[in-house]
Amino acid sequence: MKIETQAPAFTRVTRREGLLSLLGGALFIAGCGGGGGGDKNDTPAANNGVGPTTSNDANGSLSAGPIVGLGSVILSGVRFDDMEANVVDEDDQPFPGGRDGLKLGMMCRVKGRGKSRKSDKTDKAEKIICMSELLGPVDSVPVATTAPTTMVVMGQKVNITACTIFEEGLGLTGDKVLAVNDIVEVHGYFLNNEMTATRIELKKAAEIKPTKMCGVVSALTTTSFQIGDFIVSFDASTDMGKLILKNGMVVRVKLTLTVPAVTTPPTPVKSGKAIKIREVEKEKETEDREDVEIKGTITEWTSNANFVCNGVTIDASGVAGLRALKVGDRVECEGRMVKKVLKATKCKVEDDNDQFKFVLYGKVTGSRTDGKLKFTFDVTTTGGSKMSKLTVDKSVNFTNGLKLADLRADHGGTLIIEGVAEHDGSGSIKATRIGLIPLNATT
Repeated sequence: MKIETQAPAFTRVTRREGLLSLLGGALFIAGCGGGGGGDKNDTPAANNGVGPTTSNDANGSLSAGPIVGLGSVILSGVRFDDMEANVVDEDDQPFPGGRDGLKLGMMCRVKGRGKSRKSDKTDKAEKIICMSELLGPVDSVPVATTAPTTMVVMGQKVNITACTIFEEGLGLTGDKVLAVNDIVEVHGYFLNNEMTATRIELKKAAEIKPTKMCGVVSALTTTSFQIGDFIVSFDASTDMGKLILKNGMVVRVKLTLTVPAVTTPPTPVKSGKAIKIREVEKEKETEDREDVEIKGTITEWTSNANFVCNGVTIDASGVAGLRALKVGDRVECEGRMVKKVLKATKCKVEDDNDQFKFVLYGKVTGSRTDGKLKFTFDVTTTGGSKMSKLTVDKSVNFTNGLKLADLRADHGGTLIIEGVAEHDGSGSIKATRIGLIPLNATT
């Protein structure tokens, strides 16, 4: 086990300015949504154009970020057929529930099969890596019952926005409200020891294996370091591989801890013993890829021709009209991967107030109440996931000949449902458009 106690020559992340990044890098190392670590001297190729790439797309496509649609899996505007996909966690182990365990807001990386991308942005998934960044007890509950708000989990600040999805039944209001010492799993984006949540799930203590967190190493000694105010201890039994710990390094840690009894005032969890520590590095992908989508927050920036978003080095110098970017900006970039650099042909800056739009393909499987301006109904997607907190009111736009009366379990048709997260802390999704998919269409 090795450590380096000398201060690093640079600060990896200077400040936190951006919140929710709807995205992920199309190439990122599992954990912390990528970013951090790696060689700061990695620079894009001198050619600012797109340049030559693999012409036959033999390596397939890559897309990553939170799941924004179900009925297959939709990420970054691409709908992947996941029927034959190998679904694993960040340790390359089978993901609980397989493809049926994939939920809205979960952070995933999807590798598409070679030559499977179509012009309508549909694709076939070869491998799906699903990961979360934080798992442990709640230290303090959200300070408000509507988004945006915050909570603290194992000493780490978690930002809850209007785009954060809660598991079924959980929310800032309703039957299951987050409480101190609840065990939660948080999917989202990490920047400077803060997270912005894309999904929050409630876990039972008996179901938990190691807890985990991501963060920047500080106050390093021969037996411990800190991530924010949380103290991580380690010894010869800790699995660190060949890792040499350094202050300023971004790491993913799995650890054991004892959840304290509920007290008044609450006693937060302040320390834990590391079982496994890995550095979160820049993606070392060397294969050229034709179709890459990245949405995320910028964690390193030298210029618009050389910045890092969730572990991916991006050159957006060829995008006309793009303002000077900065660390913390949330961006959406598309292009080709050429020699470890995403040569962006499109890149736009997104706002924290942009609504997180979801898409579901499925069938009504539960009942609803007529005669109300707002009601909730159940839908099971074509991939098997069930949503029972989908709300409908008079503002919904019905298309393709569908009518309000058709929202019933015995209707038989497959629906396409678009919606946004509710702002009332209920964890519901509010439908904005509902249409009927033609019987001869692929779902």
